[in-house]
Amino acid sequence: MKVLLISTYDLGHQPFSLASPAATLSNAGISVTCNDLAVDTLNESAAINADMIGLYLQMHTATRLSVALLPKLKQLNSHAHISFYGLYAPLNADYLRTIGGDSFIGGEFEDGLLKVCNTLLNNNSASKFNLISTKKQNFIQPLRNGLPNLDKYAHLIMSDNSKKVVGYTETSRGCKHKCRHCPIVPVYHGRFRVIPQDLVLADIRQQIEKGAQHISFGDPDFFNGPGHATDILVKFRNEFPKITFDATIKIEHILKHKDLLPMLKEAGCLFITTAVESVEESILDHLNKGHTRSDFVLATRIAQEIGITLSPTFVPFTPWTTTDGFIDLLNTIAELNLIENVAPIQLAIRLLIPNESYLLKLPQIKPYLKEYDQEALSYRWQNKNHSVEKLCSVVQNIVETGAQKKHSRIKIFKTIYRAALESKGSRQTSIPHIKEQSGFKIPSMSEPWFCCAEPTKEQLARL
Repeated sequence: MKVLLISTYDLGHQPFSLASPAATLSNAGISVTCNDLAVDTLNESAAINADMIGLYLQMHTATRLSVALLPKLKQLNSHAHISFYGLYAPLNADYLRTIGGDSFIGGEFEDGLLKVCNTLLNNNSASKFNLISTKKQNFIQPLRNGLPNLDKYAHLIMSDNSKKVVGYTETSRGCKHKCRHCPIVPVYHGRFRVIPQDLVLADIRQQIEKGAQHISFGDPDFFNGPGHATDILVKFRNEFPKITFDATIKIEHILKHKDLLPMLKEAGCLFITTAVESVEESILDHLNKGHTRSDFVLATRIAQEIGITLSPTFVPFTPWTTTDGFIDLLNTIAELNLIENVAPIQLAIRLLIPNESYLLKLPQIKPYLKEYDQEALSYRWQNKNHSVEKLCSVVQNIVETGAQKKHSRIKIFKTIYRAALESKGSRQTSIPHIKEQSGFKIPSMSEPWFCCAEPTKEQLARL
């Protein structure tokens, strides 16, 4: 049996989501080809000869790109079983089925993909196969040989403009928290699963052997299991003393486990990505984030004192966003000396409400909510203030243009700030706090886009 696994977008990383199932399927005697369209062209020969084509739907961006790709795959091979897997697969199964999907696997997807393959091998129909599983499964060391070299992917830009080749792995999946807007929650419902330490370290080891100088830990939250994470880091530091890393950690966990941060710094942590989302208390409450504005400020100060860069992510445009609130967010970023820390796309994200989102349980969303748009993969909503909707569109255009022209973060920030002032009708010309910025460049990834953003024209054209 021949299987083609495709990833269209995975935040600039070499996809663990291809390498891990490739190992599981190969171990079962199945011939697997991996094809990462973020950095490579479609392997048409593999598509034509595949018995099953698996499309990885990491989140919104990857799903939109995969949907755009599907007609071409169908044209090349109308008989292949199409399996969508990843967080967005079961949440959008009804729509994906109408455009040609056959099976839809969420959660711990390796065993699910193998189950589909075995069903097909036994000449049984796997159509309408919809599986969400968070059961513990036996992981196998990811098989990365069939993927492009690590230097083809996003790299780490250091403060002196030198570059590091980046590897990627995961120590856990799912999340024990229930942020209402997060697409992980309708799949895992507050559960998470750890990946065995020896496999995590083996995966890191094989990537370092292939040239990785820095490792991104891609867990939804590295401190969901702090003991598991720190045990791995102790071994990581002992074996790879010159390799740096980054991780994603909630504000709540940064404060709760602040005593562990010096250990992270000592182990080589360059930066922590953290989902702040908003600086307005009411919006944070609506999203059930588990932190406050002052918590964000405190976490920033703690990280700065220890010497770990904080890289915040945001959802600036929500049904409750006001122009003043958006300007307040920009001022807060500047006051905290975080302009260089924030990827510009983070200032352009519009709230997505996917199918089965926990936001649908929130009474405060009802006045803004419209119909579910299958093609948009989200419930439609509209801010009561039309000028905020217009500002969102303007900011998105500024960010996409800035990415294309490779403008600096501070230049894009200033352009966004002026657009916000213009939206408000303000005569203000100076931008507060900009003059206080240190101007020191911080370590950052070269990948300009984000998993919850609409695909760019360039990304779509690559398909």
